[in-house]
Amino acid sequence: MDKSPTFLPWYSRTIVAILAIVGVVGVLPVSLSEFQTGSACPKLGIFPACYIVTLAYSSILISVLDSRFWRRGLFFFGWMPVFLLAATGSFLEILGQNTCPKTDTGWPKCFSSLALASAIFLPVIFNLVSLRQAKKE
Repeated sequence: MDKSPTFLPWYSRTIVAILAIVGVVGVLPVSLSEFQTGSACPKLGIFPACYIVTLAYSSILISVLDSRFWRRGLFFFGWMPVFLLAATGSFLEILGQNTCPKTDTGWPKCFSSLALASAIFLPVIFNLVSLRQAKKE
């Protein structure tokens, strides 16, 4: 395991890994439906957004499982598109545009993805704050 100060402690990595798995499991059915029907999720140019989100959550998971990928920025490469797509989709949903895939109850999945992306980033923030405090001491 990597002991470098920029890498998350094991308990934070565990939390992020579990949340990333929740993200992958949540978006995978939409991606499979998109593959079958071609109309399950919005497109960004020619790329379905759900494919991008699946790849991004997978990148987050890989980055916390192997510190080499963490140091190379794979976490942020995964987290940024998830957060930006979820924030944009949520904003558009609030404005009344039907942009996000919905659950069976009608809940826009981008709302859940925005909450999940925010929760995934919290351990990173806590780690940065604690590192900064440790440097001051």
